[in-house]
Amino acid sequence: MADFNLQFDTLAFTSLDEFALLACQSYNYGNATDWFGNFRGGLYGFYARQLGVATHYHQVHAWVPRPRFPTETEYHLSSIFFNLDSSLECLTFAFNALGSAVRPGEFRDVTDSKALKRITPKDILGEPNATPPREPLSGYKAIFPSVVALWQARVTLIERIIEQHDVSKHRSTIFTGGQTRADPPAGFYELAGVPDDPLRRAIFAPMAEIILKNDLKAPRVSRPVQALSDTILLETVATEFVTLVRDTGVAVLADVEANIPLAVKSFPQT
Repeated sequence: MADFNLQFDTLAFTSLDEFALLACQSYNYGNATDWFGNFRGGLYGFYARQLGVATHYHQVHAWVPRPRFPTETEYHLSSIFFNLDSSLECLTFAFNALGSAVRPGEFRDVTDSKALKRITPKDILGEPNATPPREPLSGYKAIFPSVVALWQARVTLIERIIEQHDVSKHRSTIFTGGQTRADPPAGFYELAGVPDDPLRRAIFAPMAEIILKNDLKAPRVSRPVQALSDTILLETVATEFVTLVRDTGVAVLADVEANIPLAVKSFPQT
């Protein structure tokens, strides 16, 4: 039976949290602006969003009674993209807080409510297609250059996540179809009370592959028929995101260790 359990590697983020805790001590950068509270709030928000991604991803593929298909599939799909997008937002919030402790003039001000509202992954990615093009905030290039390079290299994935979430949040459903599973556990339909009817049973089957549409924000009337070669699957996006999380943790930990000097490099032994 297929395994639809996403496993996130967050070991590097645990080390990042320990680094930030050390950095906020009075003998290092201090915490007068409560930047550490902002950092940990963003980091723990990121952890919670990962749980949301993994939970809804499992449920949309799971053999459980689902009498409201396709509405229930859309619910899980839109929830997945909320959590994917919000993961990036929460990480950016955490990185901004840590960076502001070291180079306060080159990050968003964590004491200013208007500045906090402006925190976005575009601070890391920049906006190369804007007029005029916008570079990443200078603080990210100074402290988090590996993260900047990584996210810019994965910009197609990140932009797809943002677009899918934006449309599902503000416009319409995003579920357009896909392939259902054909490997029910023994006795599943009998226990669910579904009659021995192939059409009825197909409605109750969970998804095996979910197709994502391109150009979701284009007017429907002008959207071209999506070629098979352009098909993007939720399952591909999800697995690529798991890799992005792992690689981001490795990159950000290497960046802070190289670019944030600490006067005291370890907690005093008691």
